[in-house]
Amino acid sequence: MGFSCHRGLLLFGGRPFLLALALAGCTKSSKEVEVVPTGSLVGEVKRLLAERDQRLSSYRIVVDIVEGEHHAHHEFTYRSPNKSRGHLTQPQEVEIAFDGKQLVRVLYPTKVVEPIPLDFPPAERAFFLARTFMPFAPEGYRAPLLPMTGVEAKRVTLPNAPEAVEVTVHPAKDVEVGYLLRLPSVDFLGKRTKSEGEERVLTVVKEQCDEKLKLCVPLELLETVRGADGGEAAVSSTRVSKAELNVEVAADFFSPR
Repeated sequence: MGFSCHRGLLLFGGRPFLLALALAGCTKSSKEVEVVPTGSLVGEVKRLLAERDQRLSSYRIVVDIVEGEHHAHHEFTYRSPNKSRGHLTQPQEVEIAFDGKQLVRVLYPTKVVEPIPLDFPPAERAFFLARTFMPFAPEGYRAPLLPMTGVEAKRVTLPNAPEAVEVTVHPAKDVEVGYLLRLPSVDFLGKRTKSEGEERVLTVVKEQCDEKLKLCVPLELLETVRGADGGEAAVSSTRVSKAELNVEVAADFFSPR
């Protein structure tokens, strides 16, 4: 089982390997305390997420992911509004970078820079870029991709977040995804995905908080899966060994040569 690249997406064993399975999940001790009209709360969450993105204008992270016997290691750098560069070094070396105009892949060991076509309509192009770099950025470093419609939200309270919100979307038939976010900073706390009788729960185990930026980012995440029979097993773990927030990054860093 190995890594390959297809249209800019890293694949692991033939499927998208979300290189930081931002495994943040619902805790069973959570308790719903208030249900608010969906439209107003969803709009507030989207506004807070946009404000958070403005505050976190750049970051550099070093990530290790363990999934069974497999181990992946990568570094990822982001600078607002849309510059990104991910460098995977284990189990195979490859880089993907976007300087705001051109998306490229750097192949090793030759270090040949290979352009990746972006001949899509604007909306599809933005979605493709987001999906391309999603494997490099764990949940909590990027805002959830929330559709324009069909989003539900309710207030909840958690042991580590007296004020929080659960945002639920249905990206496909019989698929439900719920995000737990701390208010008002909308820090990522958890994620659950229900599909075909299986529930995957992603949980933030450890986080790093920045008082100046008024936000927290995950440092350790754990994913478990619960089957229809009620059995539960650990699937993968993600560790961010370094998280530098709002760092200075030169524009040409995102144009590998």
